[in-house]
Amino acid sequence: MRKQLKASVKKLLNLSLVLFSATSFAALEMSFEGKNAKLNLIISNTDATRRKGLMNQAYLEKNTGMLFIWPSSKKQCMWMKNTSLPLSVAYISSDGRILEIYDMVPFSEDSICSVQNVRMAVEVNQGWFAANKISVGDKINL
Repeated sequence: MRKQLKASVKKLLNLSLVLFSATSFAALEMSFEGKNAKLNLIISNTDATRRKGLMNQAYLEKNTGMLFIWPSSKKQCMWMKNTSLPLSVAYISSDGRILEIYDMVPFSEDSICSVQNVRMAVEVNQGWFAANKISVGDKINL
C-alpha cells in the first residue's frame, strides 16, 4: 500500500509540474503502462499555446508529440487549421487513461471533438498509435 501511495504522489507531482510550469513549451517524456513506446512531448498548457498547437510546422520528429493540457476536464475539440502534417489525436482523462483516438485531416477546419470529458490530448504523427500498439484504454505515465 505504501508503495502505491508513493507512486500516486509521484504521478500527481509530475502532473502538477506540467500543469503549472512557467514555461509554455516545456519538454517531457511520456510512456505507456505495459508498453515499450515512449514519446517526447512538447507541452501546450496555456490558451495561446493550445490555440497555436502544431500550426505551420513542416515536420514533427519521430516519437514526438504535443501534449495539450486544460485546466479542467470537459469535452474538448481540436482542428487542423494551418496544419499540414497528418496527425492523430488521443483524448486523455485526468487519471491518464486514453479515452478516444482520432485521425485528423491536414488543413481541415472541422472540429474533432471528444465525446467524453477529457483533461489532456496528445497529437502525434498519424499512424504512431497503431504502429506502437497504443489504443483506447491504455494508460499514460508522465
